[in-house]
Amino acid sequence: MRVTLVISTLRGGGAERVVSNMANYWAQKGWPVTVLTIFHGPGAPCYPLDPQVVHHDMRFCRDIRRSKPKAAALRALQEIFDECSPLERRTLIPELGFISALREAILDTRPEVVVSFINITNIRVLLATHRLGVPVIVSERDDPYRDPITEGPARLRSRLYPMATYLVAQTEEAADYFEAVVGDRRRAIPNPVLQPELPEPGNGASAPKVGRILVGMGRLVQEKGFTLLLSAFSKVAAKHPSWSLEIWGEGPQREELEQLSRELNVSERVRLPGFTGHPFEILNRADLFAMSSIVEGFPNALCEAMACGLPVVSFDCSSGIRQIIRDGVDGVLVRAEDPTALAVALDRLMDDEEERRRLAGKALEITERFGIDKTMARWEQLVLNPG
Repeated sequence: MRVTLVISTLRGGGAERVVSNMANYWAQKGWPVTVLTIFHGPGAPCYPLDPQVVHHDMRFCRDIRRSKPKAAALRALQEIFDECSPLERRTLIPELGFISALREAILDTRPEVVVSFINITNIRVLLATHRLGVPVIVSERDDPYRDPITEGPARLRSRLYPMATYLVAQTEEAADYFEAVVGDRRRAIPNPVLQPELPEPGNGASAPKVGRILVGMGRLVQEKGFTLLLSAFSKVAAKHPSWSLEIWGEGPQREELEQLSRELNVSERVRLPGFTGHPFEILNRADLFAMSSIVEGFPNALCEAMACGLPVVSFDCSSGIRQIIRDGVDGVLVRAEDPTALAVALDRLMDDEEERRRLAGKALEITERFGIDKTMARWEQLVLNPG
């Protein structure tokens, strides 16, 4: 099966990691796989790709956006354009040159099926593939009930998603959000969880360990709630002097987080080492993992922490979190966006090594519950039966 996976970039992120894992899995089965990125730009992907995977980047730029769309693309889009509201048309018109270029890029991969990831990219792909006769599976990666998509794209999404062969979300609750749009062509498939890799040297994570380590991991943006994690840690730091906090990731909130750690008088106990392409190495040397996100889909970092046998604490912020953590069995859920509740849970687990060990033992079951062979079999049911 010749598959083309389309995503905006292969920079660090949860969807990007899932795309890389899916591409590698199918390539290892002998399938011809292309990952088409829209604006990845120069530089290698953040997550390794199998040598058999073809990565093509469009290098999204003003020139492509302003290029004159080809006549074939315009003809294919005419019926959609005629039915659009004025707001939808204003959203669509600036994209016409790019959509035409994306259409050509997808055609160049000669796909038997196209799988697209994340809402705006899904809209563009459905427009670009209209009338091509190629099955398109769109995948939503965030919690649609808290999705910040603006009105114009939201209307286009409702108009275009019925054209998709299937819509895949990460949980039944998220999939049900689109019931009125796609009906029984919606599916819930969780992210695949890989067996932890053996520790490899890299990113300085193999430096000698001192004391106990609490880890958070994700892009340094507001949605990940790292200001709340810092606040929670500051409430328990004095009581647990052997514990430190590491927040792995990169993003625009770095300066704010560094300043907040100083204001909370925990800067000497907090590290922000940056992005890592070796998450298992960091997690294998940690003692406790905290997920402080305000909104989430089905977070890879949380699954990977559990796969490494870490006890985990998380805000109860989405159906994906509740599907991953069985509260009190293999992790602890606390009230969303409540740093005091998070601090109470951290304090309890930092104090109780036996409880950490009990939760960690059950957490390892994540690799069976959401193992890659199991989840990819569900993807293949869709890819191989697109009718």
